[in-house]
Amino acid sequence: MDSVTLRPGLSFVRTDYGGAILDTQRGEYWRLNPVGAEVFASLVADSSADPVAAVLGQFDIDAATVEHDVRELLDHLRDVGLVLT
Repeated sequence: MDSVTLRPGLSFVRTDYGGAILDTQRGEYWRLNPVGAEVFASLVADSSADPVAAVLGQFDIDAATVEHDVRELLDHLRDVGLVLT
């Protein structure tokens, strides 16, 4: 998977239900389920990290499903302007 660049001004926190992203520049936030939170946390830690590997290491989900879901999440994050590349 290609390296991903997160837009500046984002803050991420894990929660009881997964995680939350706060866009401090726009005053908006997004909630993530546990899998989405693992994806985002891996990108926050290292933008060149493989979020698919991070999810596979934490959840019992087949690789094809994880790859599809990660791409779908990243596409959505691009659409809302949180991911730049």
